Amino acid sequence: MSSRNDIECKNCNDFYTDIKHKWCKPCQINKVIKSVTNWTSGNEKIEHFIQEAQLMFEGYYDAIVEWIPYNQFNDIKEINKSKFSAVYSAIWKDGPLQHDEHYEELRRVSNKEVILKYFYNLQNIVNDLLYEAKLYSIERIIPNYTKRDGDYLKIYGISQNPDTKYYILVFNDSYCLKCGEIYTEDRKLNNKWCKPCQMNNLKNRFEDWTSGNEKINKFIQKLQLKINHHSDIIIEWIPYYQFSDIKKISKSDLTEVYSAKWKDGPFQYDKNLGEYLRLPYKEIALKYFYNLQNINDFLFEIKSYSIEIDSYFIEMDKNYNSFNIYGISQNPNTKDYIVVLNNGYCENCSKVYTNIKEKWCKTCQLNNSEKKFSFGISENENIDNFIQEMQLKISCSSDIIVEWIPYNQFGIIKEISKGDSTAVYSAIWKDGPLQHDKHNGELRRMPNKEVALKYLCNSQDLNNEFINVVKSYSIEVDPYNYILNIHGISQNLNTKDYVIVLDNGYCENCSEVYTNIKEKWCKTCQLNSFEKKFSYGISENEIIDNFIQEMQLKISHPSDIIVEWIPYNQQFDCIEEIGKIGSTILYSAIWKDGPLQIDEHYGILKRISDKKVTLKYLHNSYNSSNIANKLLNEFGQQHFIRRTGLILNLFGLTQNSNTNNYILVFNNNYCENCNNKSYTHINYKWCKQCQLNNLKKSFVNWASGNEKIDNFIQEMQLKINDDYDIIVEWIPYNQFSDIKEISKNDSFAVYSAVWKSGPLRYDTFYNKLQRYSLVDNKVFLKYFYSLQNITNEIESYSNNTFNGNQKIYGVSQNSNTKDYLIIFQDYCCKNCGEINVVGNFGWCKPCQINNLKQNFENWTSKNKEIDELIQKMQLKIGKDDDIIIEWISYNQFINIKEISKDDFAMIYSAIWMEGPLQYDWYNGREQKRMFTNKKVALKYLCNSQDINEILNEIREHSISNDDEILNIYGISQYPSTKNYIIVLQDGYCKDCGRIYTNVNKKWCKPCQLNNLEKNLSYGISENESIDNFIQEMQLKISCPSDIIVEWIPYNQFSNIEEIGKGGFAIVYSAIWKDGPLKIDYRYDGKLKRIPNKKVALKCLNNSQNINNKFLNEVKEYSISNNDNILNLYGISQNPDTKDYIMILNYANNGNINNYSYINIEWYWFERLWMLRDIIEGLKKIHGNNMIHRDFHTGNILLSLDFNSYGKSGNPSSDLYISDMGLCGEVGNVDETKIYGVMPYVAPEVLKSKPYTQAADIY
Repeated sequence: MSSRNDIECKNCNDFYTDIKHKWCKPCQINKVIKSVTNWTSGNEKIEHFIQEAQLMFEGYYDAIVEWIPYNQFNDIKEINKSKFSAVYSAIWKDGPLQHDEHYEELRRVSNKEVILKYFYNLQNIVNDLLYEAKLYSIERIIPNYTKRDGDYLKIYGISQNPDTKYYILVFNDSYCLKCGEIYTEDRKLNNKWCKPCQMNNLKNRFEDWTSGNEKINKFIQKLQLKINHHSDIIIEWIPYYQFSDIKKISKSDLTEVYSAKWKDGPFQYDKNLGEYLRLPYKEIALKYFYNLQNINDFLFEIKSYSIEIDSYFIEMDKNYNSFNIYGISQNPNTKDYIVVLNNGYCENCSKVYTNIKEKWCKTCQLNNSEKKFSFGISENENIDNFIQEMQLKISCSSDIIVEWIPYNQFGIIKEISKGDSTAVYSAIWKDGPLQHDKHNGELRRMPNKEVALKYLCNSQDLNNEFINVVKSYSIEVDPYNYILNIHGISQNLNTKDYVIVLDNGYCENCSEVYTNIKEKWCKTCQLNSFEKKFSYGISENEIIDNFIQEMQLKISHPSDIIVEWIPYNQQFDCIEEIGKIGSTILYSAIWKDGPLQIDEHYGILKRISDKKVTLKYLHNSYNSSNIANKLLNEFGQQHFIRRTGLILNLFGLTQNSNTNNYILVFNNNYCENCNNKSYTHINYKWCKQCQLNNLKKSFVNWASGNEKIDNFIQEMQLKINDDYDIIVEWIPYNQFSDIKEISKNDSFAVYSAVWKSGPLRYDTFYNKLQRYSLVDNKVFLKYFYSLQNITNEIESYSNNTFNGNQKIYGVSQNSNTKDYLIIFQDYCCKNCGEINVVGNFGWCKPCQINNLKQNFENWTSKNKEIDELIQKMQLKIGKDDDIIIEWISYNQFINIKEISKDDFAMIYSAIWMEGPLQYDWYNGREQKRMFTNKKVALKYLCNSQDINEILNEIREHSISNDDEILNIYGISQYPSTKNYIIVLQDGYCKDCGRIYTNVNKKWCKPCQLNNLEKNLSYGISENESIDNFIQEMQLKISCPSDIIVEWIPYNQFSNIEEIGKGGFAIVYSAIWKDGPLKIDYRYDGKLKRIPNKKVALKCLNNSQNINNKFLNEVKEYSISNNDNILNLYGISQNPDTKDYIMILNYANNGNINNYSYINIEWYWFERLWMLRDIIEGLKKIHGNNMIHRDFHTGNILLSLDFNSYGKSGNPSSDLYISDMGLCGEVGNVDETKIYGVMPYVAPEVLKSKPYTQAADIY
């Protein structure tokens, strides 16, 4: 437990803003403000900018921008010079200010290497200087999602040369001293790696080596120039004498693999020295290729290997398992070419590692754990089988190896909680669990591991219930896993009860499982802590206090806001009116103590003091009835407690002591310019309306000279919907440099270019539009030779950043030729100049097809018809993820096991060692074999010498991902019988051997129903009509997400509360304890129950004697999650009244007559989506040849999802059609009766005409 000295600032006695680094933001602001009088630049605009920037820091790591006297700089050396600026390196004597957590104060880091950028010959020197300064971040460390982000210069301040009077921007040391360009990557990591310089070095060395083969030389040179990162491999031609200690690993018909040591070793970039050094005696793998027809075959085989080591995408993708290539060599005796790879072969079993990067082999790990680490077996067959099954499920090195653990392994056993059927204890596991050591690749135990022991009382006789409980836990160590991990099973020696050994995810204060296991957060304890330590008390108004309590109980995440009662007079300062919404006045204010927030380091609640908030007065709310109505209306508009950045957050309520009106306290999310509207994007303080207004005002500042183009640009600018949307512009032609032709035809030409200033983009730091100047701001220019061509073309482009169309930046005109041109993002194919078919991934269909055609000569099945079929199917590809059919050598398959067999074909499972070709859109944008050891199905066609038979069979399969059709990877041939083999997706059920009902989800309907019957069923109702009905509904399921209708015992329901009543039925809400069945795709793909599901119970009055009317209504509810008809989970029966009950999905917002949600400012397209949902539901009913007959707003239910939000900031919603009781078949409706709510009944029905589907639509 931390002392108060560890968490409180010694200056102001408040909690540190950043406890871990002992940094107090308010104190730092005060120190900076006091220092303002100690300096002057002599220029009002510059001083205002510096003062503004000094107050914008958010963390201890932010740089404090300063005015720096020029005499502070020593050792000034020129790096680069242009017409308008010059760049120098220098030493800043005193150095920048930096937070020192030891002394808890700002201190200077002396003799700091910095960059000075001089500005001169500019028309408006100060404005241009400040514009440049605002392009850069004050952050020293930028949070990023990929390791290649963060390429921003960090500004320390501004200075002025006293002799020339030139102003100077002072940056961190981020310019290459050789070429004067900004370093290519990650200054924050101090890499100082310059791609242009590295390219020049490699080009200069091309003449220093040769393989003796021109094609291999060009291949190596091409790969060398593809490096983008300091950690990328520089592939080389490596003389064979460089290899020692050569040992054979494996052999096939076409290749042999050897391990070896490379004496000099590969190049690796040394960050400290800023240069490449060799790593001698590197362990590598040599893959020999022999009997290849020509050098093209060899190059085709090896081009799938990667030069990239350090990649965010590789680290995040557990399935990525590709070899890295270091170079090419040649055996001087045999003349066989050799590819030099990282050693990704297991030294024990010689197979490719399951995970090459971590040198992890699943097979060897399991064997090793069995031989060296096993505690033995339980001597209970069911448990031993279960443990073995769980061990075989591991798929990565971090997965837990479930074990049988002797009970004497546990010490210091302490009770946590105890119930009728279970008891939970904490304990220390002496030896501890097995863990893969990534350093040496071996298993080792982590001793003295704190675990939880879950005892199942009276479990001496093992049953399915115990096994099902055990299966509900996870072996996957995942930072986002909110399920307790299981380590094994044990047995108490005295009671003989079985014990589940789990991670200790139980709260040390209240003994319940943490609400959030990953962050060890307990909702109950947080609310208790708030009540004891932080609460301001109550409002003494019962309605408000109940509302606040209700909101507090809604929190479900540690970052959720705890809504409070906040005293008005003691807590709010600087109250200023900012605008009105109708008759409601909005005020900004400073909340002195500020809202509560969890400190990530210490896990405790603390207040964020001096928080700027918005106060929304609820007028005439001083009496109870008024405040109830005001709150109901206001929170129909849904101001939420989840910090999403898209919606207004409610901090609490207060009351003006003078007027007695109640006030809602929100985060400060109202636009300062238009006052009465909240920001469109709250986190980034972006207001769509203000941006549109600014763009409209700027229309007069530019013109293309062509009315159509001007109108187009203005129209595109006004289409923006989000802060990240591109602002289409008229761009002066002199903005482009380094213009190079890519392709040309009779209508247009395509060029690459660098756009000097870069596009406009909303800067989320400065909260305004800025030029986004990148290190390599490359764009493509498409020239049009006629005005008509360009006006037709521009209408096909989009300005939205995240859709699939080409992204246009703007239009320009060549000042010499007067040709118009479109400027768009760098998504033009670098080979043919065409816009990529899949723009975001750089995939070009014409180039892909050309590559495939050129490769036709490099393979053959030795059967002309099969070759032609494979070629034809290869040329059918239309997307980057389509499968490229191949001729596959049979020796590529291992672990071949029979699945099923009949007179015509045999099905086997197998491992395809090299795996299929896939488009690598991130690294190289080429077809590569990225996923080795691919599990496939081999379909042997008996007596397949009849070529027509195999051709017809092949045509039945797909090259696109399809749920029901197996994908085909290629064709092979069994060398002994010469029978042909179709290589298919792994789509055969491992239990019954049939093709999965849904191939992609690996879902087998017959097996699911069998499993339900054996393991998960509650039994039957003992009413033949109902049991037949349930069986009929279960057989209707057609996809894995469909609901399995069940007979559900009434004692499964708790918290039963009436929510609606009609003439024939009463509707209740309830909690279904076990919950419905759902397939767990994340874990094992099996059916599991989702406990504590809130459902609706529709109890039909006097339904003791079941009849067709009841069953007909039940039948019309839906088991699909996709058709917008209320879902049916099952049927139950009240044991007291004997009335039957329909168990339905619970819609948490009631019907749409509950109009509170309509007050939300939905975007128009969101309203259309809701209308679409209603139409889809009615379409489904009509598609079944049925009529609803009671279709009105009261029977359309709305369910809001508070974990997902739309663009308007409102929660995502689902609409369902309900009350299917009057639903009948077309042509079988009693025409003498009129059904429905009168305002919604169609006129022809009131005239005694037949009730038709058209009447539903009315």
